Amino acid sequence: MTTAKSMNRRAILRTLVVTIGAAAVGRAIAACSDGASTPAGTGTPTKTPKPTDQDEHVQGTSPPVNAGDDLPKVPNQVWEARVKQLEAEQTRLYARGPFVRGDAGVMSGKENSHEPKASIVPVNGKMKVQITVEHVMGKNALDAGVSDAGKDAAADAADASLLDAGDAGDAGDAGDAGGPRDAAPAVIHFITTVFLRATVNGVDTVVGLWEFNATDAAPPTVQFTLPVGVTSVSAYEWCTLHGLWKASPLAI
Repeated sequence: MTTAKSMNRRAILRTLVVTIGAAAVGRAIAACSDGASTPAGTGTPTKTPKPTDQDEHVQGTSPPVNAGDDLPKVPNQVWEARVKQLEAEQTRLYARGPFVRGDAGVMSGKENSHEPKASIVPVNGKMKVQITVEHVMGKNALDAGVSDAGKDAAADAADASLLDAGDAGDAGDAGDAGGPRDAAPAVIHFITTVFLRATVNGVDTVVGLWEFNATDAAPPTVQFTLPVGVTSVSAYEWCTLHGLWKASPLAI
């Protein structure tokens, strides 16, 4: 009789262990399923929608920044150093070159708000190249948790040694455009850098570069004067969360 009771108790204990274990596994699976969360008292999972390209898209232009009327002296070593820094970060973070329309990889779907738009415009009797990135600026909460590469947004910005709001400054001044910036993480999402590349005397050269403040108007817009002899330019931009982007070449 004692043996029978002992076996019965062991059977009951095994049943309880299996039941509790199954319930715990079920809770773990529910917690990990596709970003779903359960509001208190409802028992119904909901999803927080991921920001779309349209959420970040600011169509049109803002009053353009004039990067200078004088012909730029190139190669500009400060510009070249800054671009190498951004290209190295793109390689480190995404193991690839710039994102482009038709080949945006993990950033597919972000083209409208990140691809630079280049055009030729007359300014005070001179022809300039105007670049606009139709993207939000300033202290916004878009993508403010995890970047599209699956990294923490603040960590991404810190790793990239990008400009913070106090240092972004006026990069038309060559002394303010190059080298690693403060290590403090950027906590906002904006376009920091726009630059142009062209062939000059047979060499791929940075022929214009501008750094934006987070507080600058959206969408960021800048006008560049080009060196003599340039027949085609390619525009690039850097976003604190979505990396380096390149536009199709523009014939001059």
